[in-house]
Amino acid sequence: MKLVTFLLVAHWLCSLASSQATVELSPSTGNVSVCQGEVQKITCTVNGSQVVAWQYNEESLIYFDAVKTGEDNTTLFNFKLLCHNNVTLISTAVGNVSTLINGSTLECRNTIPDISSSIRQHINFTVKNTIPISYLHVDAVSSDTLLIIWAGADCIQSYDVLINGTNVNTTSGMSLLYNTGGAIGSIDVLVNSVDYYGRAVGNLSTQYQFNTHDFEVKAIVRNNTSIIIAIKDNYINHRPVPLSCELIVSNLTQSSSSMDCLSKRLFIFTNVTEGDVYNYTVTITNVIGSAVKNGSIVLPVQVCPSQAQNFYSTLMMSQQSLCLSDTSTSTSTTTSNRPGGSNCVLPWIFGVVAGTVVASLLI
Repeated sequence: MKLVTFLLVAHWLCSLASSQATVELSPSTGNVSVCQGEVQKITCTVNGSQVVAWQYNEESLIYFDAVKTGEDNTTLFNFKLLCHNNVTLISTAVGNVSTLINGSTLECRNTIPDISSSIRQHINFTVKNTIPISYLHVDAVSSDTLLIIWAGADCIQSYDVLINGTNVNTTSGMSLLYNTGGAIGSIDVLVNSVDYYGRAVGNLSTQYQFNTHDFEVKAIVRNNTSIIIAIKDNYINHRPVPLSCELIVSNLTQSSSSMDCLSKRLFIFTNVTEGDVYNYTVTITNVIGSAVKNGSIVLPVQVCPSQAQNFYSTLMMSQQSLCLSDTSTSTSTTTSNRPGGSNCVLPWIFGVVAGTVVASLLI
């Protein structure tokens, strides 16, 4: 009877101690995604118990207590007891991740036998595939600094950043500030993805024009009544992006001589005069510096061909009849103002000169 009472009390005390115990895992309990080749460390902390026990799938139980300390191993994990006192036991499980642990379970509990009163926590492993970067962007942030950003990778341990074929940095981050040392021109950027086995698994590269803005300016005369100035970029996707653009044209009488060309690249000027010279300057500035293109264009004086032909025909008829006709001169003057005509040098100027010559021959 006393023995039965003792066993009941012992069982009650054991159950009471077990109910007050706690088991914590880090990473937290549940499904954990891990990467091939990485070293995975799981920490189990048991409070209010004298035992910490590990169970990986159906393999042999690994446990530590006041007597059994140190470390032990299974096929994939190494187990250690880090801390042991009357209140707390701390143990770790460390293993190199491979596809073999995909779908497996690692459990930590506070008892050696697996009984109903045991407090347990477990982790289910999912092994992810290695994915290299899928996005690479380069931009200038100052006259001597490039910002390199990449994204889209998973299960990558580090990234090798190569500039013009030379490895300038190895980092686990997703961006890099690179000092160009004042060099300008074409810069080749390559970012290589390295997995947890140390293998290169993919890369992305791009070429960046680290220079002042490259552009052309064309100026043409349209119908002798207007001037067109067009600004054309020599690259579709220009980097560094322009911060400002200014067009200055001299001799304009009805508009400002300075215009913003950052968003507008085609300009038409109608307030122009035949025979005048128009000088233009385009300045585009980015973080590296300013690029300037300038030139000049002349709006020519034009003689109307139809009016000149009519005048000379009249002049020849006058010579044949030995008669100087004033009608040709007045007719030419009138037709020069016909609707739709362009601004031309009128033929009556030539008529005065030619008429004088003919009159002198008749005297």
